[in-house]
Amino acid sequence: MCKIKNTVMKISFALIIILSAILISCNKNTETKARSCCSKEKTSEVLKEISGESVYNLTSTWTTQKKENLKLDHFKDKIAIAAMVFTHCESACPRIIADMQRIESSLTEKELEQITFLLISMDPERDTPARLTEFAGEHKLNANWTLICSSLDATMEIANVLGVKVKKLENGGFDHSNIIHVFDQQGVIVHQQNGFEVEQDETLKAIRNLLK
Repeated sequence: MCKIKNTVMKISFALIIILSAILISCNKNTETKARSCCSKEKTSEVLKEISGESVYNLTSTWTTQKKENLKLDHFKDKIAIAAMVFTHCESACPRIIADMQRIESSLTEKELEQITFLLISMDPERDTPARLTEFAGEHKLNANWTLICSSLDATMEIANVLGVKVKKLENGGFDHSNIIHVFDQQGVIVHQQNGFEVEQDETLKAIRNLLK
């Protein structure tokens, strides 16, 4: 009888150890899943903040017509209507700006509070802040407009990201794509308007879809 009791006690003790091990394992798995879940939620929040397709991921520094240094994410939280131009252009660039001004005039004052107009220079050698200021005056650009210039590397980088073809000519000018871009509040391109004096219904629709 003693032997049987001892055997039963040993089996019971072994079962207790096995059950305890299983419970500990389950608890660890639950904790791991909980941590993993929280981590994904935090990652999703970051991704929502700045998308991987955002131009605001570029880290280059730019200088405005007011000699202020900034990065592109300075324009975050606003809708940006942007184009690449150079101030010594006598043909295409003034037409691009005129089209952007047509967009501006089609929007209400309340809508414009959420919008900024951005001109990005493709001519870092000549488009100094002083020249950008002069150019803004020539085209009667108001406080809604920001003109920026940077290094050659930064200029070519953003041209590639925006899909703007830029080719420098022997006379100092440029052959380039004529595109107006609409960035959402996180810097993702949601619409592109190609060419001059085109119908702007789709552009205005894309802008208004982003308004809060």
